[in-house]
Amino acid sequence: MSAVRARGASRLAEAGIVLGILVFIIWSIAPMVWLLLSSILPQLALIAQPPDIAVSQWTLDNYITVFGSAAALGRGILNSFLVATFTTALALALGAPAAYALARLSVPKSGAVVLLVLATQMLPGIAIAIPLFIVISRLGLIDTRLSLIIVYLSFNLPIVIWILRGFFLTIPAGLERAAAVDGAGLIQTFLLIVLPISIPPLFAAAVFAFIESWNEFFFALILTRQDAQTVPLVIAAFAGQYQTVFGQMMAAAVISIAPVIILAIVFRNHILRGFADGMLKG
Repeated sequence: MSAVRARGASRLAEAGIVLGILVFIIWSIAPMVWLLLSSILPQLALIAQPPDIAVSQWTLDNYITVFGSAAALGRGILNSFLVATFTTALALALGAPAAYALARLSVPKSGAVVLLVLATQMLPGIAIAIPLFIVISRLGLIDTRLSLIIVYLSFNLPIVIWILRGFFLTIPAGLERAAAVDGAGLIQTFLLIVLPISIPPLFAAAVFAFIESWNEFFFALILTRQDAQTVPLVIAAFAGQYQTVFGQMMAAAVISIAPVIILAIVFRNHILRGFADGMLKG
């Protein structure tokens, strides 16, 4: 009798886990489904109560309109791509050596240093917005891509260091000692031994930094005017003073997130392995 009860409890627990996973999946993909659906519905169908999502209402007019006036969106995508790419490259170029130093060199209380670096991410953006704007303004960098790269680097670099340091701690020290025996110096060991076996966490850190830079809105809103506007600001411009063109806004959003989704799908194995090695083991 007790065995039957145990099996029943086990099945109930499994059913609860499966149900929880299904709820989580639905909760996660529901916004994406609604985004895609809204992008192919006309304005009247979207503002109806409730929204008219019948198949007969589906149309590509929103995408046609967005592509027809694609100058602003194209400029925003280009700005976002350049800013995110340079930010990611700099974050890896600076973060990898810093993470290796914190993992391998005799840095006093390196763990506390990493926590202190991460603590800078706890400050709300609004707390530093005004002094940051004053500094950027006095440097003459308002409405430039360089200002966004500098700001985005400041909050992506600590995360990159954290991810990579965790992975570097898992590398057997014997590899580096063997390289030293063969005459390799510290920099040679880092470039020729450590980095080649760190591709997964490097990919994970790079994708994370790229997505964070691509999606950032608050500082882009403060530090840009027109020339350096990124794609989130272009999408927000569809919300006018008297009317919000929901369908076109959603179509522009779908176009803007497509590169990020493709990037995540193509490199998903590297991303998952990199985060597992770099964050969980560290």
